[in-house]
Amino acid sequence: MKNFLFVFLFVSGSIFSQNLDTLKEFALRDAKATSQASINRNISIILKYTHPEVYKAYGEKQLMDTMDEIYRTMDAQKIKILSSEINEVTEIKKENREYRCLVKNTVKMDFNGRYITLKSSLFGFYNKKKSQWYFVESNKLLDDPQTKELFPNFKTDIEIPLDEHIADN
Repeated sequence: MKNFLFVFLFVSGSIFSQNLDTLKEFALRDAKATSQASINRNISIILKYTHPEVYKAYGEKQLMDTMDEIYRTMDAQKIKILSSEINEVTEIKKENREYRCLVKNTVKMDFNGRYITLKSSLFGFYNKKKSQWYFVESNKLLDDPQTKELFPNFKTDIEIPLDEHIADN
């Protein structure tokens, strides 16, 4: 009986560990797809990884129009995303009956000849049925009134770092 209990605990621990590894692998995969879509201006891919609450609140047409407007404004102001690198998934936790994660990223941008590095993060929400992560810019969960309206009772034990802007020479 002791052996059975030990084997059960070992196997269940291994399955949980494998599950976390798979979730982390999927988070990296989906965050990289989102990041690349931002560089390539692939709005349909960006929308694929947009949290359903955001999608539901604004609808596909308004989200596409908003993204188009953002890219037109960037072009008019000569702002370009040079690179967007996913650095790491810092942690995955089960909160509020769903898996969540924090993905750190580094974005290098050209603001009309002025180069900026932005260290920020994405907050991920896992959809088990689709085996896919949805993302929200982490800082918006903390201080953007519109985002806070969409996630009114948002609480997490995952530490969300403040964005960091670094002027490159």
